Amino acid sequence: MVLFTQVRRGGSYLSDLSESSILSMTVKHVRVLSLHTSTRNICRLASGDLRPILSSLEKGVKSLKLLDAKSLFKHGRKHVLFVLHRLLDHGSVREVVLRRNPDSSFLSWLTSRRRGHQLSVSSAPEASQADGHRSVLGEFDSRCSAELEEPAAKRLALDMEENPEVLCSEFSSSSRSADLCPEGQIHSLDFEVSKCDILTTVSRILPTWLCLHTLHLHSDWLISEQEMSVLVESLRRLFLNPGCSLTDLSISHVSAHTHVISILRACLTLQNLSLEICPPAERNQWRPQPRFTEHKELCLEKLTVRSTGPMTVTCFLPVLKLTPKLSSLHFTGIHLSQEFFHTLTGSNPSLKVLKLEDINLSDHHQEILQFLERSVLEELSFRDCRLLDKCAVKKDFLLPFVEALKGISSLRTLMLAQNRLATSAIEIARLFSGCRPSKITKVDLSSNFILPAELLEFAQLLETYRPVQRLTLDLRSNPLDRDPEVKGQALRKLIPYCNILTDDWDSRSTMADHISVM
Repeated sequence: MVLFTQVRRGGSYLSDLSESSILSMTVKHVRVLSLHTSTRNICRLASGDLRPILSSLEKGVKSLKLLDAKSLFKHGRKHVLFVLHRLLDHGSVREVVLRRNPDSSFLSWLTSRRRGHQLSVSSAPEASQADGHRSVLGEFDSRCSAELEEPAAKRLALDMEENPEVLCSEFSSSSRSADLCPEGQIHSLDFEVSKCDILTTVSRILPTWLCLHTLHLHSDWLISEQEMSVLVESLRRLFLNPGCSLTDLSISHVSAHTHVISILRACLTLQNLSLEICPPAERNQWRPQPRFTEHKELCLEKLTVRSTGPMTVTCFLPVLKLTPKLSSLHFTGIHLSQEFFHTLTGSNPSLKVLKLEDINLSDHHQEILQFLERSVLEELSFRDCRLLDKCAVKKDFLLPFVEALKGISSLRTLMLAQNRLATSAIEIARLFSGCRPSKITKVDLSSNFILPAELLEFAQLLETYRPVQRLTLDLRSNPLDRDPEVKGQALRKLIPYCNILTDDWDSRSTMADHISVM
């Protein structure tokens, strides 16, 4: 961004402008502010010289990204906190992205006064939760425990030093120590959790964070069963409050599939849920699947589940059957059953987006065709799904598949990347044939081993059918370099009808590298 980038002035009209003039012209257009490791420049914002620039940022910035918070606080911690306080409390920031959090105390500082109107919470559950926290904390390393046992006097002194009113009084000549600063609201928090964050901070603040709409938790370590239990209990207490605003939840590196049901039982009004699950390799270590005690319809509209290990869709069928409002479903790495597509047809009539990735669909052709016949999809993505692996005659599936897609008048996006279509990709051009051509405007055929001659034949068909809408056609990572002349002919035929996404992929060296590691 311009604010923290050296501006070259030689030989241009900028040479006659001061730094503050350049910043004044540009800063009023900033809506997303990313702070990296340039602590010196950030500290300058706390100075009187750049106070007008900071004031402009307060008015315009809606989203704040701290992409390396640990480095930001190595030098000038108080200066950085003052700038953040002005943006968060005096400004308009409602979305925060936090990466590499330096310590749990900063997360507490960030969220302590920015959770909206606070309601009192009964002391009994608090005591019970605290006991649960202490029992779980015993399993963590001494570093974590040492952090939790920080002397109270030291913590109190640090709290006073980092108090927003104290910071404003110190850095702003117009503010007196008695002045009360406004309290901001964080509606969206996207951050990397470190060890103990869930237990010491997140689970403590969640039950009263009524203005929070979106929460994304990322971790590079496996979140344990105990931590997830504490987190789910905190979510349950939040959703019991009629003032709860949380609708979008994302958690990575969850240790078990059972947490999908647990979270949804605790968060009945949740609309979007995304989980990355790392199931135990040994199936005998899997926990039994919890059940919905009451068959209430869920408010869920978007569900995303990525699995890094073997997992069957059976775990999620009860969820699908209770989500009639589901409009978007994205599964990665999950083994399907024959019941899956039938469940979508019967229970999810409003489904607009279906994305399946790294899932073997070669045994589900008939169910797919039956599902498409009654579908109102707008986007369909089968990525790395081995669609044709068991087809003796590939047209036997592709032709009815194309006809079924043509019958979906709402469909606009078709993504078939990494399915080894090769010559069969030619059949996709038939989407635009006949008296009832498809209204699709985006087709992804990347990574399908399509050769130049096959692309030329595809282009000739498209030239014959002349699609009404202009297409966006993704051809990246196909071996089109095998015959540059034929590739050129094909692209020239496609250009009148397509916006083409292609690249200079070197297929020969890539294949050689692949073979060398086999």
